[in-house]
Amino acid sequence: MLRIGSRTQLTRSLLRLGLARSFATCSYHLQTTARIDPNAPSQPFGIDKTIEHNTRSETNRLAKTGKRFWNSSGVFFNSKTKNYEIQLDGKTLRTPLGFPLALPESKQQLAYLVAHEWTNLPNISVKSSALPLTELASRAIDLDRKDQVAEAEREKAENVIAVEDLKVGMLRYLDTDTCLIFAGKKDCDGKLRVKQEEIYPPLIKECEEFFTTFGRKNQILEESEEITLRSLDCEKDGLRGNTQDHKTQELVLRWLDELDIFELVALEKTVLTTKSFLCGVSLLRSNVSDPARMQSVFQVNKDTSDAFWYKTVQEIIELGNLETIMQTGEWGEVEDTHDVEQRHWLRSLASAALVSH
Repeated sequence: MLRIGSRTQLTRSLLRLGLARSFATCSYHLQTTARIDPNAPSQPFGIDKTIEHNTRSETNRLAKTGKRFWNSSGVFFNSKTKNYEIQLDGKTLRTPLGFPLALPESKQQLAYLVAHEWTNLPNISVKSSALPLTELASRAIDLDRKDQVAEAEREKAENVIAVEDLKVGMLRYLDTDTCLIFAGKKDCDGKLRVKQEEIYPPLIKECEEFFTTFGRKNQILEESEEITLRSLDCEKDGLRGNTQDHKTQELVLRWLDELDIFELVALEKTVLTTKSFLCGVSLLRSNVSDPARMQSVFQVNKDTSDAFWYKTVQEIIELGNLETIMQTGEWGEVEDTHDVEQRHWLRSLASAALVSH
């Protein structure tokens, strides 16, 4: 069983939590001016405060009251819009910004799963976090339609990050990616480093090959050029920062432009949970179901479906949370801490996988 918990090694904690938010942010802004407006107000990546306003929507009502206020839920296919609408007591749900919670025809499975969430919420006090699929689907709709908010309610949409800023924010995690940082050789009696050297290099090599092939096929890279991801070795590098080169950053941003809004939201959820852009890429490559998109966007370096890069949710959890897994395996779990975090990781990544499917 995978064991999830908090990190105790000071060096890696500083690198993965502190430097990932400060050093990498500063260095990235200096290197990607072509994609960032220096005069635009900054918005913190991953923070969405739309739930805090008073727009009349069911998601806001649940967040404020914490009580069940409906009898039944279901899915209605709107033949005019070709969307699946999730309904409570016959009325279409609304997102935090007040848009109909309506999913495209290709997301039929997700629509029924969202309805299932509302059907099975208990009558006791609940939080909106008990609806992870609803949260991700609503975020995708609000991100995609924030510019359509009525002028009188424009202020409510200002707390929703712009899609372009969302892409840049996710890319910052590639600088100090969890899977690009190798622990000291004495951490966890040396066992952590051994396991990292077993599972991280294959992931790094695969992602380098993937982005190199994508760059060449889209005329971003010459045939002689290839992507090399920079890693950080705590044994010899100490607390220095880690920054990917400008060509890598621009190419990955170009790949992000290929993703639809649901894939972007799934990627964001995975990156925020694992602190790893590579884990997010692996989740999308393993779960997007459209054959054409798999070949043109997610498996460009593979010739046949048998060779597709694939990782289960549990394998991605191991990649993103290896240090804690090693620690709790060595010293045991703390009740009501590690088990709760374990469920949080599994719920977050499984939800992201379903939304991207």
